[in-house]
Amino acid sequence: MSALLGELARAPDVELGSAWDHVLRPGAVVGRFELVREIGRGGFGVVYEARDRELGRSVAFKAVRAGERASLQEERLLREAEAAARLSHPNIVTLFDAGRCEHGPYLVLELLRGETLAARLSGEPLAPRDALRIASEVASALEHAHARGVVHRDLAPGNVFVCDDGRVKVLDFGLSHAFGRRRISGGTPGYMAPEQWRGAPEDERTDVYALGVLLYRMLAGALPFPDDEDGVATAGPKPAPALRVPGAPAIGALVARMLAKDPVDRPRDGAEVAAALDALRSEPGRTPGAAPTPARRRRRPARRRWIAAAVALLALALVGGVLALRAREAASPPAAGAGEARVTIAVADFENLTGEPELGGLSGMLITSLEQSRRLSVLTRVRMLDILRQLGREKVTAVDEPLGREVARSAGARALVLASIRRFDELYAIELKALDPLTSEYLFTLKETGRGKASVPPMIDRLSEETRQRLRESPAEVIASRVLVASATTASFEAYAHFFRGEQAMDGTRYEEALREYRVALDVDPEFALANYRIAYLGEFTGLDSATRRAAIEAAVRGAGRVPEKERLLIEAWKAHVDGDQARAHDLYARAVEAYPQDKEVLYMAADLHFHDGELTPALALFERALALDPTWEPALMHVTDALGKLGRVDEMLARSRRWVEKVPGGASYRSLALAEMLAGSVEDAERNARRALELDGNVFSRVALAEALQLEERYGEAEALVRPIAEGANPSDRTKATVALATTLAYQGRRRAALELLDGLPSHARPPTEPTVRLLHLLGEESPEAARAEAERLVASGSRWDGLPTVLALTGASEAAAAQARALQPGPARALYEAVAAWRGGDRQRALELLRPLLDDPRRGGDLAAGATWIGATVAFEAGRDEAAIAALRALRRMPGGMPRSWMYPRSFYLEALALDRLGQRARARESVDHLVKLLRDADPDLPLLAEAKALRRRIGEGEGPGRR
Repeated sequence: MSALLGELARAPDVELGSAWDHVLRPGAVVGRFELVREIGRGGFGVVYEARDRELGRSVAFKAVRAGERASLQEERLLREAEAAARLSHPNIVTLFDAGRCEHGPYLVLELLRGETLAARLSGEPLAPRDALRIASEVASALEHAHARGVVHRDLAPGNVFVCDDGRVKVLDFGLSHAFGRRRISGGTPGYMAPEQWRGAPEDERTDVYALGVLLYRMLAGALPFPDDEDGVATAGPKPAPALRVPGAPAIGALVARMLAKDPVDRPRDGAEVAAALDALRSEPGRTPGAAPTPARRRRRPARRRWIAAAVALLALALVGGVLALRAREAASPPAAGAGEARVTIAVADFENLTGEPELGGLSGMLITSLEQSRRLSVLTRVRMLDILRQLGREKVTAVDEPLGREVARSAGARALVLASIRRFDELYAIELKALDPLTSEYLFTLKETGRGKASVPPMIDRLSEETRQRLRESPAEVIASRVLVASATTASFEAYAHFFRGEQAMDGTRYEEALREYRVALDVDPEFALANYRIAYLGEFTGLDSATRRAAIEAAVRGAGRVPEKERLLIEAWKAHVDGDQARAHDLYARAVEAYPQDKEVLYMAADLHFHDGELTPALALFERALALDPTWEPALMHVTDALGKLGRVDEMLARSRRWVEKVPGGASYRSLALAEMLAGSVEDAERNARRALELDGNVFSRVALAEALQLEERYGEAEALVRPIAEGANPSDRTKATVALATTLAYQGRRRAALELLDGLPSHARPPTEPTVRLLHLLGEESPEAARAEAERLVASGSRWDGLPTVLALTGASEAAAAQARALQPGPARALYEAVAAWRGGDRQRALELLRPLLDDPRRGGDLAAGATWIGATVAFEAGRDEAAIAALRALRRMPGGMPRSWMYPRSFYLEALALDRLGQRARARESVDHLVKLLRDADPDLPLLAEAKALRRRIGEGEGPGRR
């Protein structure tokens, strides 16, 4: 808004006048909006019904014709316009967007169905109850705007809209003046206050006067000062004629105060008028023609002394109970009975009016409390943000009422809960409203007050229980699943505020930031179980040492008896995982998935455990369910594409990654596409997309992906330069990932000693699961099976769950130990590879090749195990004298990405290929292979066994020939 007003202040006059004239017609397209039909003309523009072609919704498109540009430069009006653009209230039309195109500025607003109050007023008075209802809703809008420093200044029947469903909306709050229509030129004669005619300062009481005129006209059928086009009567000393409503003298007295010539004598603002009108509407017997209607409990005038407000709030608390706001039994969402689906509700962020930032995360506490219901399905805040992203609302930091309505409607929620908290000295008040998002009818309102900040959690508990009962949950059910929010989370608002920020950072995959916030939360409240759990969970993926992680999960378990059921299941599942009891961990996650099938985090965690246990098919199914809830969630997308690659479904991985890039062209999506292209053999494309990923996010994952692409092209120097600075950097999590990539790059070049030193320098908890593969293959191929067996047995004793251990043990000849380990393997590539090795070591080469054939026929199948399977298949074929098959497998191996295992097998493949070619009599080609190998190993350790073997082979097949001689 500020940028738009700044442009208009500098724009030539012609651009603010007739530029729209040749554009505004049905069928015209402005940006993403297609104009449908003209629906009105206002003080500063023409309004069309339009279709938002991106979001697929109907909107009101207002082409602005700005007037006096000098006013645009007044800072007060600028600030007010910006505030008006942020107003969020059921009785104020929602401003969706403000922009400028080549034809001029425009506003995009909520599309209303109905008529203006001007169209409804035909000279005849309205029924008192209708007039009071309309005035009350206008006053409610004024109360909201005035509390935020926004004054309308042009309140007239043309700016009050009565919707078909009875709702009342106030239009153009603060915007007509901001766009250059000031005072008389922007006001409406007959409704302008005396100070407006005189050019005196205006404030909230200017709007109070205009509302008084509106109410006068609705009840009397005429203006108090008719035909006063020049403002003489209005600005003069003579008071407005008395308004008499038979049987209700209080109405006339209120209108007389509102129409006072001196602003000091009027009600102070919209809040005071709203309270007075509510009092009148709550006495239907004294209002002729008025039907009984529920009274709305309102906040006391915001500008009164705090003592008066405190007394009023305490009185309300003593009276007890809360009256419904237009609540009807038919409007209440039915409760879910036994076996019925739960009622879905959404909770918007609290409106924190206390000035205390630590109270900004109270919506999380309320959601936690409401989640205990067995009758309600509460949209978590993360789920709401997911839905908003799907609706095109990116980078949302607060879910206010308009955004909450969008979410609730999109999710099919039956109720949207809105809450605000205020402070009057030591007295705190929370007001809660439940809104039907489809009809915008308020289902009920609740209010709680308490003294001191410590009273806030109990207030949230009481509001939660009352809300559940208002949504037709029985008191017995509420009591049976009651969890006190302070004990379930923390009694410290400072700690909870940091935890809340940590949750936001975690959802945004900013894990280091999330850990910092959780640690601060624990500094404030060391017994905060949920913060301890988050540290234990994230610590496994960010390089925290095992002692710290174990201490955190132990602390979380100690407090798990107080936390809600969902969080308790997650804490216990992670504790089982840390203890090595995977079966119990899977069982607990399965129970969580069954109880909370719409929680993407629950689905993701259950999937992730399957994924890292090598159970890719169930993992993929759960990741897909998480993505159904949030199609752009980066962690789930990365795991889905990775799982597809590991399962050998490379074409699907490519297709999914390309769709991801089209939808969200970020570092993660380009990185996923690069990895898919590596698997598909498109190395140049992979390098290009990995570079694009690094340009977009600059993180270590993209850097490692690019290093892997460079390794596939034998550009080891570039790969080393890319990752070494990070491997020597300060960030522990990034340093671990980069160190592994650097060690892999060195291993490709035969710099085995330096590679293993790097890996040995990592803390044991930070070593990657694939690290043993490199070490063991080196031991197997270059030292002795005995040393390899000792290393494998050490890993078995440490409780390692690496699914390659049975295969390694079989390779060393430890058949019994291998068979014992293999019992835990599920059917799949890892088990097939073990069985093939067991058959080979048992002397049955034919059986081994049969088991390996699926992987050899399509080298992309098998994921991480594909390189190892292909290498073993080539070795078995070579031993069986099937040299051509061995050569084909070795060349397939060199086209495959494979990370650390491949870094040893790749150079050795040239040696084995040279042996096979030599045996086939193709000595020239054999020399080419061994020469290439010697070139790759030019910087290798001098005592590297493979280098010595290569040189010996080169001498044997042609001493002095070829460029590879050293």
